[in-house]
Amino acid sequence: PPGVGFDQSYGALIATLAGGGAGGAVANIPYVTSIPHFTTVPHNPLDPTNPDFGSQIATLNGIFGQLNQVYAFLGAPERAIEFSSTAASEVVIRDETLTDLSVQIAGVLSASPTFPAFVQSFGLPVEAAPLVAGLLGATYGQTREATEDDLFVLPSSSIIGTVNEAAVGALVAQGLPLELAGQFSVEGISLPLEDKWVLLPSEQAEIRTAIDNFNATIASTAGSAGLALVDANALLQQLANGGVTDGDFTLTANLVTGGGFSLDGVHPTGRGYALIANEFMKAIDATYGSNFQLSGSLYDIGNSPTNFSPTLQ
Repeated sequence: PPGVGFDQSYGALIATLAGGGAGGAVANIPYVTSIPHFTTVPHNPLDPTNPDFGSQIATLNGIFGQLNQVYAFLGAPERAIEFSSTAASEVVIRDETLTDLSVQIAGVLSASPTFPAFVQSFGLPVEAAPLVAGLLGATYGQTREATEDDLFVLPSSSIIGTVNEAAVGALVAQGLPLELAGQFSVEGISLPLEDKWVLLPSEQAEIRTAIDNFNATIASTAGSAGLALVDANALLQQLANGGVTDGDFTLTANLVTGGGFSLDGVHPTGRGYALIANEFMKAIDATYGSNFQLSGSLYDIGNSPTNFSPTLQ
């Protein structure tokens, strides 16, 4: 985290680099929420026209309907899960900031007179009711549907809707039949997405605060040393909010089509790096009185590649 350690280390680094009167340029840290690695995957990617998902909606809603009654009884109706048959649905996530209701869910289900019949509807013996109650509690104790405020890492696009084999193995080891274990192990649908796939609003706020603190140190240290400062944070926010025009081209932070970021959603394209290089030259001009811009020495970013074929540029 930012603090004395970072302040001292960064200060010592700049003092060493600028020792003897050397000049230079430094950049601050962009918000991670500006890059397509965190902004490309929607919170509601579950398409009812997809036969693999759409055919299961009625069954899923029947199962979650039982759980939703428990949420309502426990005073947490906002955790209800329901999939739409006419519109895109949100994925189900595990939110570690929620109160863990695992024990309470298991207790309510176990005490319900209708729960044994619900268990039998899966082809399980009534004696499995306590086991199923415990498994449902453990799985959905900190669960909710995603909102547009949640951000998903780009690799989650290849995980959502797939069967988690480790989860299947764990359920089979608990005594569930293989087919039923598979039905309860579908990522983002019957199996809540783990925290590693989601950047929660609270986590985004923590990261933003840390970056703001880092950037304050970078700005003050660079200013004291007389160095040029590139506001990379502002630049990437511009890319994410409408784009940045340079010459004949406008770059945005949209994956693939925006031209500013490579396909990993993190690193700029060649054209994106050319845009950044121009910002460094402009900052050097402003600080040291050089004339990169006035002399026409800035890069023509159109000469640098994007993700597209040259014939489409």
